[in-house]
Parts: sequence; structure tokens; C-alpha cells
Amino acid sequence: MTKKQYLKKLEYCIQALPAEERNEALEYYSDYFDDADDDDKVMQELGEPEDLAKTIIEKFTCVPAKETKKKKESVDDDYGFDDDEKLLFTFAKGDVKNLGISLGAADVVIKSGSEYKVETRGIYETDFRCEINEAGTLIIENKRKIPSLPFFRRSKNSSWRPRVLITVPESTKLENMKIALAAGRIRTKELNLFSSRTMIDIGAGDFEADGLSSEATQIRCSMGNVDIEGSFIGFTKIDCGMGCVKIRSRKNLSDYSYDAKVGMGSIEFGSDKRSGFSQSYIEERKENHISIICGMGEVKIKSAR
Repeated sequence: MTKKQYLKKLEYCIQALPAEERNEALEYYSDYFDDADDDDKVMQELGEPEDLAKTIIEKFTCVPAKETKKKKESVDDDYGFDDDEKLLFTFAKGDVKNLGISLGAADVVIKSGSEYKVETRGIYETDFRCEINEAGTLIIENKRKIPSLPFFRRSKNSSWRPRVLITVPESTKLENMKIALAAGRIRTKELNLFSSRTMIDIGAGDFEADGLSSEATQIRCSMGNVDIEGSFIGFTKIDCGMGCVKIRSRKNLSDYSYDAKVGMGSIEFGSDKRSGFSQSYIEERKENHISIICGMGEVKIKSAR
């Protein structure tokens, strides 16, 4: 791979970023190549363009949004929205009892902080709902599941995705939490969150969480990937269609019992491995129990210790 091919691939992988940030990143790494004067050594140091792109997107995603919207005098970027136009919502910790996230195609980061805060880029305000309802549920959802037609007319890249940064208070305890993602990616940073009841529903996207604890949990994964490290107590139900679910429990697996129904996929529970059309039932059901339904996908449950 040449330097030109590497940067071209990198540019493709960071198309979710606004033009200004995209150009800033490409200029930086182009200069990096020039300064080193050894393309092969630089590519070996930076790694695959896809992996570098994830680092770049994470860096820009976590840059705080501006509370006030500024209108640029220059022409809008090729995504069809003003680069400096961002949405920011803040909520008091005591007002939030439940969390409901429902997004279409988006890159999402959830992290711990001092307050509830939601920041977006690339979403029209009229297409986004962020409010607390009467039940104390903080609702975060994009009303339009895919970008509107003007985006496709303006942009050459149809894989554009908006970005959302969600901050929750440190050591948050929720009564209910539901996260639904159709496509894109949700990942957490230094999270410490407990929910009495948790529902995670992933379509064709990726959900990567570290620091999630739940007392009653339901995980549904159609064609995407779910990778969670945390503590799961009580009853946990996993329904995996054609995707992949990986659970790394911070509790010993000896504290769990499980039952499983497997179609053409496979499951691993510690050292137990089952695949094909098989069923396994544990006679003694423990206080912490995991029920698994696996169609054509893959479920792996291991201890994080």
C-alpha cells in the first residue's frame, strides 16, 4: 500500500466527520508521512487505516459542543449543515430516573461526567428529541431514522452518520434503561452505570460497553455485535440472531446457571462449548441465571477476572 492509498482509505473511513475536521486529520497525517520520509515505517507505526480512523473519530467526537450556535459566513460543508452548528442539552441528575436511547445510524459515545449532557453534530434540531417525560425518562432519539434527502444530494458519501456524545453522572443508578441502535456504533468511556432493568436492542450496529451493571437484563442482537464488560445479576436473557454477543462478567461464572437453545450458531459459556442444533438445560437454577437463544450467530460468555 502506498502513502496515497493509505490516506485515501483513511479519508473514506472518517467520512462521518465534518469536512473541517476531516481535512484537519488528513493534513496532519499527510505531514506526518512527509516528515518521516519512510512511508512503510509510518504505516507500520500507525496501523491499519480503519483502526486509525476509529481513534480519530473518537478524538473529535469527545470535543465538547458549543452552547451557542454560530452561523458561518462561508458555504456549508458537503454534509449540508453548518459545521459550527451543534446541539447541546443539559439536565439535573435528580430529574432523571430512566434513560431511553433510540437512534438510527449514528456514532455514539457514552461517558461519565458531573451531569447529564447530550451533544450532537450532524442532526437537525427538528429531527432530534431530547427531553425528560413525566415518568422521569430522559429520551434521546432521532425522529428521522435516516438522513433526509438533501444530505444524499449534497454528499457523495451515502454512509454519513450523525454523532452523539452522552454524558451521565458518575456512579449513576437508573430504574430502567433502554438502548436501541439500528446501525452505527455505540461505545462507552470510563463508564460506571447501574440499571435495575436494562434492555439493549442492536440491529446491524455495534455496541461496546465497559462498566455497565444490571439487575435484570435483556440483550437482543440481530445482525450486529455486542461486547459488554460488567456485572449482571438476577436474570439475563440473550437473543442472538445472526450477530455476535460477547459478555465479560466481573462476577465469577460459578455464580451463574444457564440454559441455551442453539440453532446453526454456537455458544460458549466459560469452558462449555455448544454448536449446531442442540439444547442444554441446567437442573439447578441459581440466583443469577442466563438464558440464551442463538440462531445463526455467536454468543460467548466469559469471566473478566
